Amino acid sequence: MNDIRAEAERFSTAKLRTIFIGGGTPSLFNPNEIEKILQCVKENFFVNEHCEITMEANPGSMEHYKLSDYQEVGINRLSLGVQSFNKRSLELLGRLHSVDDVYSVYEKAVLADFNSINIDLMYGLPEQNIEMAVNDIKAAVNLQAQHISYYQLTIEPNTQFYNKKPENMPTSDDNFAIQEKCFSFLSNAGYTRYEISAFTMAGYECQHNLNYWRYGDYIAVGAGAHGKYRYENQIKRYQKPANPILYMEGNYKKFKEYKLVTLENSDIIFEYMLNNLRLISGFTENHFEISTGISFKRIEEKLYKLNELGMIKKLPDSHWRPTALGFRFLDDMQVEFLSI
Repeated sequence: MNDIRAEAERFSTAKLRTIFIGGGTPSLFNPNEIEKILQCVKENFFVNEHCEITMEANPGSMEHYKLSDYQEVGINRLSLGVQSFNKRSLELLGRLHSVDDVYSVYEKAVLADFNSINIDLMYGLPEQNIEMAVNDIKAAVNLQAQHISYYQLTIEPNTQFYNKKPENMPTSDDNFAIQEKCFSFLSNAGYTRYEISAFTMAGYECQHNLNYWRYGDYIAVGAGAHGKYRYENQIKRYQKPANPILYMEGNYKKFKEYKLVTLENSDIIFEYMLNNLRLISGFTENHFEISTGISFKRIEEKLYKLNELGMIKKLPDSHWRPTALGFRFLDDMQVEFLSI
């Protein structure tokens, strides 16, 4: 609570349009604790009447409390870390929940009447083939989830898979074939792809994520949380200590200086393009200048180069949008703005 109050002192004029309770397993907090957190936020910030309030949850951690109780204290969007509907895939990923847990939790979530339910799925899993991947997507669609986040498994440093790479990983060609088949299935089922890894029924886009991808500001609360804000024509980033003990024993007012960085123009450009190029809608020249405070001419040459390569297309009203080729080679497109 002290962290929330300290952030409110710094951002006294902030108007919150989204709240995202995530990272780790926040559903281990009981509903009364979540209610206290949200009440503290509302006492210290102006919270929009239609604020999107998301809580992440793992299907295996929901056996202790009623989902309806979370909805009653203010959670209106639930994000379930399903990852797969395949028993073998869950075992290989080291997930603690079962397929039955997924269906049980989802049924309870529907009965709790959240405004929106998101299902997180991954592809490119060990031993996974196209049929297995399509079956995962079919299962999510059959549940009629309003939002589906569909990510390719990546092997990150300091993880179990990084230290011991699993066998029988799909090849890059296999993953592309899975992408094409599953993306097509989602489209035919009525889902719109609005971000490289996000699919939604009409009107259920995740507003919190859209703010992030559009390079909006966000406030950090909690151990390891990251924040970004504009101040006097500068863009700053900061974070909270990741070590829970250091965080809990800290002076929250001093955390506003913890790892505080003022971004250089080159960093701002790269971050903006890293985020906005993930969106199907792309961005406008005006949005770039308003969001970064940098002249569009700084990136114009790079964009025309990518346009010639067929990776991005210029539309009317100074609008730029990635093409299907650009999305397939998104990393290559983004790296063009790494040193500019």
